[in-house]
Amino acid sequence: MTDARREWISKRAYTLWEEAGRPHGHDGDHWEQAVRERDEFERVALVDDVKPIGAKKPLIDISTDAKATKTVSAKPKKKAEAEKPVTAKAVAKAKSAKAVNSKPI
Repeated sequence: MTDARREWISKRAYTLWEEAGRPHGHDGDHWEQAVRERDEFERVALVDDVKPIGAKKPLIDISTDAKATKTVSAKPKKKAEAEKPVTAKAVAKAKSAKAVNSKPI
């Protein structure tokens, strides 16, 4: 076992022990789990190294529809088109006009 591998397993076993609440007497279990995780890590790393150059999977898959679609940003309204705040006078005027129009003739 190389020093780097042993150090990684040791640190991982310690982390597993801490995550388990630091139980007494389970150091062998944590060490075995760390060894299994390191073996899996090395196995996956070897499989990835066998792939041909340029055949790496991109970090983010972008569909062809998303590539073709151009994003359109909303244009800000001009001052004349911007909504004006409603004042109390305008509300009162609208109410009185509605009251006048609703009276029977």
